[in-house]
Amino acid sequence: MPSIDWSDPIWSTLLPLPEVDFFEGQHGLLPQSLPPVPQSDSPSALDVDHPHHNCTLSISIIQPPASPTLPSSPVVGAVGPLAGLLSERGNNSSWAARNPTRPVIPTRSKGNALMEAQKASRAIKSAKRKEEENTLNESIKTYLEEQGKKLREIALKHNVSEDHIKNLVGYHTHYKKMRAPQLKNALVHTKAQEVNGGMYQLTVDSHVLTQTGSKRLHTSLTSQSIMLKISGSRANNIAAARDVLATTDRVRQELDGLRDRCGTYATLFVVGGHVNDQAQATWYTTDDSSHFWEDILNLVLDDVARQYEQWSCSKGQNIIERDSLENMQSQVAKYILNGLRRCQMTNKSNVTMNYPNYAKAIVITYGVMLDGWPTDIPFTSPWNIHTVSEMRTLCDALKTGRCAWQKMSAAEVDKYKANIDKRQAAGEVVGKPRKKRSDAGKSRKR
Repeated sequence: MPSIDWSDPIWSTLLPLPEVDFFEGQHGLLPQSLPPVPQSDSPSALDVDHPHHNCTLSISIIQPPASPTLPSSPVVGAVGPLAGLLSERGNNSSWAARNPTRPVIPTRSKGNALMEAQKASRAIKSAKRKEEENTLNESIKTYLEEQGKKLREIALKHNVSEDHIKNLVGYHTHYKKMRAPQLKNALVHTKAQEVNGGMYQLTVDSHVLTQTGSKRLHTSLTSQSIMLKISGSRANNIAAARDVLATTDRVRQELDGLRDRCGTYATLFVVGGHVNDQAQATWYTTDDSSHFWEDILNLVLDDVARQYEQWSCSKGQNIIERDSLENMQSQVAKYILNGLRRCQMTNKSNVTMNYPNYAKAIVITYGVMLDGWPTDIPFTSPWNIHTVSEMRTLCDALKTGRCAWQKMSAAEVDKYKANIDKRQAAGEVVGKPRKKRSDAGKSRKR
């Protein structure tokens, strides 16, 4: 698909002012024509006068050298060579450094201090801009009042609703009911990515954005920004610690609200995963939940949080190591075994899982069944599954409860047993037959 054609005059009508970029906070939009850029390896400062507004853009442009060099900071939404180099050198200073294959959430850098003359100049421009905006808003307000009056007159004349008239004339507002980028901000962001050497380019079917094209552009930018904020790694330990603190506060509020609405009890533990993490280990309980830990389990929550932190720091795993095949195999095996010991009705603590003879040794013997096993994964021991995607699917099913142990009634057990006997009578081998002794049929000394 072709890229956005920025030479089309339609963009000059959609982007009349230099705006703050919606995602990255990069100020201003470059005019269509720029002065020639000096070809050198050193930074060059350019002052570009905007052709339509009384403002000047100060631009620092660096011409890349012949051989590639390492960037000074991670690239948004991509993995730079610096992250790989730090990983090769064993850098574990932050979560982002320990996970070089994941995108990094950019930090907000502070600009240089302004001189008094610059402050005064910006104050004058700001006051003038606000005055012009107020005048424009008053004009638009007057126009909208006249338009609304005319629409009401048409609606009364033809006996239809005012909303129906608005839909017919293509009434549209830039204000959203949810947090989403406007078309102008989406285009500014796309242009900023191209000018600043972004790692990805957004394309549309035509250089003139229709309603479908603008919606696709909005959706693409929104999903990229949201996914980066949700699953991206914090660039340094300070940013990670602040994120942990803010998120923990929100979780506490949710737990308190859940207690007020439903009367639940809850205990929350939050610890860091590495010795270099600056997030402090903390815990939180609703009401008197801490008494359960102290009276029933004889545990002090401070000691539990400290031991929990020691355990997590001793592992020191990054996100790839946590989702490794061996780790997920161990998790799945524990989920299945612990669920079997809780569900089986004999209350035996030494029950073990028997995958080859599951029908006879588990279902018929204990009257329980593992329901919800993914149909595209063969029923076998987790240690015999060697595909990461299959293990992740099975692990997620056990975590969410889609796959869980279910108790069976006596009638269900009898029906299941009769089905097994019928299959065996037909010559089918159910389970794994026990290996025959090498001395079978021979007399043995007692």
